[in-house]
This record gives sequence, structure tokens and C-alpha cells, in this order.
Amino acid sequence: MGIYIMNVYEIVTNRIIEELKNGVIPWQKPWVGKESICINYVSRKKYSLLNQILLGKPGEWLTFKQIQDRKGYLKKGAKGRMVVYFSLIETSEKDKDGNFKKIPILKYYKVFHLDDVQGIQSKITIEETEHNPIEEAEAVISNYLERENLKFSNHGSKAYYSPTTDEVKVPAKSQFSEISEYYSTVFHELTHSTLHENRCNRREETKGSFFGNTPYSREELVAELGAAMLCNITHIDCKKAFKNSVAYIQSWLEVLENDVKMIVWASSRAEKATKYIIGEPDEAEQYDITE
Repeated sequence: MGIYIMNVYEIVTNRIIEELKNGVIPWQKPWVGKESICINYVSRKKYSLLNQILLGKPGEWLTFKQIQDRKGYLKKGAKGRMVVYFSLIETSEKDKDGNFKKIPILKYYKVFHLDDVQGIQSKITIEETEHNPIEEAEAVISNYLERENLKFSNHGSKAYYSPTTDEVKVPAKSQFSEISEYYSTVFHELTHSTLHENRCNRREETKGSFFGNTPYSREELVAELGAAMLCNITHIDCKKAFKNSVAYIQSWLEVLENDVKMIVWASSRAEKATKYIIGEPDEAEQYDITE
């Protein structure tokens, strides 16, 4: 079922790299609404951000055992997709209290989309709900700024978060060709603001960062992933919100090819940051793969 740590990191990263090479930016896919997220058929729990990216296709997913237990069967040619999880492994080293230390090992198992299964009916009922993306985005922004007492201004020509003054600055809406770009920029900087020690506390992890080095790139990927998630949560059009240039794709290809752990590292922190911004409890997701 699982294999050693670097192998799984490499498999995950290679999947992302493959999509980028095909001109697809996998973290800019929708993950909101019952009809557009990946969930486990049995537990009805949504998969983590990284697993949403790896699975790619929204809908219900099952393990082979879950299919068998429900008297279903796979269609000819059906192929499973990997989902990853961390398992704590006890080491021979002890901590200061005399307990054996545990380290997280990245493992994976395979699941199958319900479209590739016969004999099992979907449980999804699509609810017709009208959305106002601008209102929803503004509500997320204003609620977070007020709750965190975070300084914010949208004038000038630069977009950044200042840890020193705990302040987010972005250009005015009128400076963006698409309003969606404005909100993705704001969400990017709000995600950076969660590095504050009183929020998600990534200060130590970003210490010593400068343009182009590993800590800088990791934090930038956290912000990119966080912005994509927040755009989808508020129904902001991702196609218009992000500039999918060849140079942009190439830059992330280079970064990921040089650090196979980066996408796993960044996605977990982006998910935590996003939940913090919208005020959702950060509960670790559990997947019972034996069901």
C-alpha cells in the first residue's frame, strides 16, 4: 500500500509536473460545491487540497474494497488514482519524556471514480444555489480583516504583505483588467498574512527567505494555492483570475523539479491558511481505507 518517503513525494510531484508540462495548472481547478469537489463515497468527507489536485475529477471516489463491499464492480479499463496521507511511524529515538519519537511518513492508496464503477448509485444531489462572487469575496475579505485587525489599503502600484507592520497593500480595482484578478491578488496577500505568529505561524519556516530561494518559493506557492482555494470558495472565475502564462508555468516547473517535497509542504499549509481566513476549524481529515 505505502512505500518509502521519497518515492511517494516523487510520484506526487511528477504528477503535478506532468500537468504543468501539458499547460494545465492543477491548483487552479474548482473545489467547491457538492458537484465540484472530490469526496469519499462512504465517509462523505472531502479530500484534502493536495488530494483534490491529484484526483482532478470532481465527484465520489471509492477504494477497491469499498466497491467490493457494496457489490459493485469496475468497468473494463478503469484506472485508479492515488491519494496520499501521513502515517506516524515510531522510531528508536526517545524524547525528553522518555517516549519513543514518531515521524510522519507519506503513504498512498488508490481510489476509483464512481463513473468507473457499475452497480453503485451516486448519493450526490445537486442543489441549485445562486451566487454573487463579488459579494462573497468582499465578505471573506472584510470579515477576516475585521477579525484579525489587519491593516489593508487598495491604492498604489504594488501588492504585498508586510510582516513588520502587519499590513496588506494591493493596487486599486481600476488597475486590473479583470475584477477577478483583483480578488485573486487580495487573496494571495491575505494568505501571506497568515504566516503571522498569532495566526498560522509560518515565520520560522519563511525565515531567511529572499527572491528565488527555497523558503521564498515555498511561501509563494502557499499563497498561490491559498488564492486559488479562496477564489473557488467565493466562486470567483479562476480562468480570469490567474494569468496562466508560459513563463509562470515554467517558473513553477523549475521550482518543483528542484524540490520534490514542495507541493506536499505548501498544499498542507495553504489549506490551513485558507481555513483560518474563512474561520473554518482546521480539523485533520481522516480516511478509513479499510471500509
